[in-house]
Amino acid sequence: MNKFRRSVAFLALVSGVLLNAAAYAQNKVETTAAPSIGGYSPVSYFTENKAERGSAEFAVEHEGRVYFLTSQEQVEIYSKNPEKYRPRHKSCPFSLAYGMVLPLDPTNFKIVGDSLLLFHRSEEKNALLEWNSSKLTDEELLRRADANVFLIDF
Repeated sequence: MNKFRRSVAFLALVSGVLLNAAAYAQNKVETTAAPSIGGYSPVSYFTENKAERGSAEFAVEHEGRVYFLTSQEQVEIYSKNPEKYRPRHKSCPFSLAYGMVLPLDPTNFKIVGDSLLLFHRSEEKNALLEWNSSKLTDEELLRRADANVFLIDF
């Protein structure tokens, strides 16, 4: 009888491990595609006020885009409100405000209201510095960028 109880307990343990592994596998995100925003965690911009590289181990998917986060805690934070952490534009908002498209540097960022803005940076241009020194307000620059996003930010 004692041998029977040990066998049943062992089977229950193995079944539980297999069920948990299957549930975990179903929640894993396919990470064969390049992560959005260069693998930087969109949550870190808001919680740490810095650009931090995420990990494929903590990948999440939202609307066809994969984001790498830094921890399980960030996965839980992100899952509660994924729209909050998505960058507002796919290209530089300052360039969009002036009818251009420039690539993003995910380490060059600013939070405006609840929006994550990622800016272009190259040897010739730092769009975040230009945004911050503009005579236009953040709200006006965002209005202009948003107006042009449907025309050129695809």
